[in-house]
Amino acid sequence: MDGRVEGSRRSAQSERGISLTEAVISLVVVGLLLAVALPKLIPAFRQSTVGTTADRVVLAHSLARATAVRYGRVARLNLDPSLGRFWVDVDTSGTGLRQNIGAMQYLSTTGLSMTTTRTMLCFDARGFATTRGGCAGADATVTIALGTRSTTLTITSLGRVLR
Repeated sequence: MDGRVEGSRRSAQSERGISLTEAVISLVVVGLLLAVALPKLIPAFRQSTVGTTADRVVLAHSLARATAVRYGRVARLNLDPSLGRFWVDVDTSGTGLRQNIGAMQYLSTTGLSMTTTRTMLCFDARGFATTRGGCAGADATVTIALGTRSTTLTITSLGRVLR
């Protein structure tokens, strides 16, 4: 009978949960781990954000070239650094009315900035860079930055993107 009483006491104690002291110790340990790890993780997050945004600009560049070929008309990659956005448009019907292709892309993170030497890049029906359609040239340099992290994309006069 003594064994049953001791067994029921143990199971009652194990089902009570954790004490306040155990919870505080756990929170202090987690806090210390975060305090040590966070300063090392922030630069990696920034570089990841910069790289992802640069990838999105490269994809928009490819979309502009493919759109020009598909519709057989001048397609434009618009870069608006002052409002932190970029998009592709083309006159799909030949009436002079331009339509956006895909969604307008916005810089996703506060503090992320974009600078560029040209605000519009145009591509002809063959997918080659052109000065038609209001474009002054096909070459450009686009820099995406967040804090001390940055990535520069160089777009050549032939329309190739270099990192």
